[in-house]
Order: sequence, then structure tokens, then C-alpha cells
Amino acid sequence: MSQLLVIDGVSVRRDIFGRYCLNDLHRAAGAQDKHKPAFWLRNEQTEQLISELQISNSDNPEPVSVIRGGKDQGSYVCKELVYSYAMWISPQFSLRVIRTFDAVSQPQSTNSHAADKMQAGVILLDFMQRSLNLSNSSVLGACQKLQESVGLPNLAPQYAIDAPAGAPDGSSRPTQSLSALLKIHGIRMTATQAYQQLAKLGIVEQKERRSRSGPNGVKRFWSMTAKGCMYGKNITSPANPRETQPHLFESKFPELLRLLDTIH
Repeated sequence: MSQLLVIDGVSVRRDIFGRYCLNDLHRAAGAQDKHKPAFWLRNEQTEQLISELQISNSDNPEPVSVIRGGKDQGSYVCKELVYSYAMWISPQFSLRVIRTFDAVSQPQSTNSHAADKMQAGVILLDFMQRSLNLSNSSVLGACQKLQESVGLPNLAPQYAIDAPAGAPDGSSRPTQSLSALLKIHGIRMTATQAYQQLAKLGIVEQKERRSRSGPNGVKRFWSMTAKGCMYGKNITSPANPRETQPHLFESKFPELLRLLDTIH
């Protein structure tokens, strides 16, 4: 299916897992207050449907995700919940949604399908880079996989520069995990304690994702902020591809330690 979905002239955004933005669907339906996604999400029948989806699709991403803040903020849901939300609004809107999905699901020519896939990939990469502050090398790796998947020649460079802002020679800088650097420098502080201090400086932040095994159905993880990217980069966590893991520039770590000494 094409990643691009337009209903009554309103483009419906999708997140990195393909879920659809309810806020855009709300606008397409006329943006009446009584049809706000928050009201529908609190509906008992909706909660039961979400629970059933979590049980039956346990290997898939969570059916609902909420992004708070930024240009991509909103509530994102899987296709089954899009249908449910549309029917909750009205049979007429539900029919328009179903017909739109049917239209974009029709077989396409190979060239058209590849073009749609490429465009969707570019949109998703842009979203991931802005929302997760991914490093240049992580984005490059995703671009290389994207061009391979759509059959394009290898146009991307073979490497990307991951270095602090202002690095004079344009070369990548080695990085390590926070726990490894604390050990190397003989700092008697756990990584969790250091992350909490760095968060006070605005260098890292905690993000969250839904997880059936996490406390209250939520798993939290640390991520470098835009400010923090001068001290390190975000890589995909080896523990879970849905999380980032900060890696810090070895050359900038002494400066970070001096900043930590200013926190009380």
C-alpha cells in the first residue's frame, strides 16, 4: 500500500511503524469537537478493541502511539482502529475511509510502486531523523537499504561523518556507551545516575514506547537531544530496534564530566 493517504483533501500522516494519525482523520471528518480522538480513545468499546489487538497482534507494534510535542505530535493508530474511529464518527465518513483504502490498495505498475515506496521511505527517514535525532551514519545506513529495496543504483556515499559540531578535519570521531566511558575514566557513578544528571543539562531526554512487558505497558529509554548531539549521537539500540541508545564522543567526554560537576 502507498504510504501516502489523502481523504477529502487532507493528507493523513503515518509514523515510523505505519500507524495513521487520528488528528488528521479528525480534520478530514470536519474537525467537530465531539469527534476529537481523545473522546473516542476513552470509549469503553475502543479500549476493548485495543486490548484485543494487543493480544492477537503481539508480535506487531502497539496499535496506539501518542507523540507529544513537535510538528509530528498526535495520536497514531493501526488500520483496524482507523476503521473503528471512522465508523464512530459516521457511516458516511467510514465509507469514504474504506473506499480510500481500497483505492490505494489496487495493483500498481512496478515503476509506480517503486516511486511510492521511495517517496514513503524519504518521508519516514525525515521523520525519524527529526524525532529521534539519529546520527548521520544511521541515516546513511537507512538510505542505503532504501535504495536497495526499490532497485536503485548505489548512489549514496559509503560513509558519513559523525563528529561534534566544529570538528576541524571533517573526520568521524570514535564513540562509546556512557557506561563504558564512566568505567574508563574511573567515575564512581552508574549510567542511570549520569543520565539523570545529563537530562538536567538538556543533553539527553527520556522517550517512551508501548511495551506489554514494561511497567504500566510503557518502556522508557534514553536519547540524545538536539543540543546533546554536539557531545554524541543516537544509534539504534542493540536491545530493541524501536529504541535509540546514546553513544558519546570520546573526545568530548572530559567536557561533559566538567558539566556534570556543575550539577547539584
